[in-house]
Amino acid sequence: MGMDLSTVLAESEWNALVAKDDGASFFQTPTWSSLVALLPGWSAAALAARVNGRLVAALPFLRHTRRGLMTLESMPFGTYGGVLLSPSAAPYAASELLEAFARAAAAPRVSAARVVDFAGRLAGDSTGFESRRNEAQILELGREFDELWNGFKPSVRNKVRKASNAGVTVRLAVSLEDFLTYHGMLEECSTRWGVGNVFTRDFFAALFESGSERVQVLLAVHDDLVIAGDLNFLWKDTVFNWGNVSRNSARSLGANSLLHAHAIELAVEGERRTYNLGSSAGIEGVESFKSAFGTRKVSYRTYFVEKRWYRALKSVVARRA
Repeated sequence: MGMDLSTVLAESEWNALVAKDDGASFFQTPTWSSLVALLPGWSAAALAARVNGRLVAALPFLRHTRRGLMTLESMPFGTYGGVLLSPSAAPYAASELLEAFARAAAAPRVSAARVVDFAGRLAGDSTGFESRRNEAQILELGREFDELWNGFKPSVRNKVRKASNAGVTVRLAVSLEDFLTYHGMLEECSTRWGVGNVFTRDFFAALFESGSERVQVLLAVHDDLVIAGDLNFLWKDTVFNWGNVSRNSARSLGANSLLHAHAIELAVEGERRTYNLGSSAGIEGVESFKSAFGTRKVSYRTYFVEKRWYRALKSVVARRA
């Protein structure tokens, strides 16, 4: 039976496909694509596979254009992407979509393309792509919080107690002002980390409008001042932790550990199965912090292609930095 490929993907059928796919993540939804498309230079795109007009597979991605050059990513900002599959999809659907993605990446203006394949759909189908192994830190829930608490390293439990004893409390963000406060702390952290913050106030305003059934922001408060925040995405039985930020003045209070512990407790109460802390990007301190919550490492692969001239350009820029 023939499979028709196109770049047309209606939001309704996209949502229906994500709902059917047990391996899907929040970052493959129309919501995430529309959020990222609010950022300067980004635009949403997708490849769709249909049989007799019925959507059976899709590869959502985003385009980033800067100075006339374009990158293609499924999906950007350290999150998870890859192919969405209907239970009735043919075995070759993923490879056909990846081949179509490779053809899109071959366009002259495209400098690089990347697919983050957390669901493991592309192994053996990645001809023409290089791959890189990544590791996510996953905490398996399905237990009482007290049992999970006992699995935290003593250093974590001590920080949580320290924050509580210092009078730090945690509350859910409930207003646009709360989300913009989180954005302000992200700006402060970005300066401290020496990186640029691409996430705008409009992005966080749209996050707020997305609704509490998908987006959870926890705020740590000390002496009536919000000193730290934790941003999670809620999807099916998983909580995806996306961003943990704090003010300089809060770093000694253990507020970030308190926020994670609180988020994990809420996840247990909500009968979630996993708390996904994501990749540590090879940063030893970040990996150590996440593993202290009793996580296990889950491997996945990123498939990418870079034009030779783009690699040469990056090498020149790195030497001049």
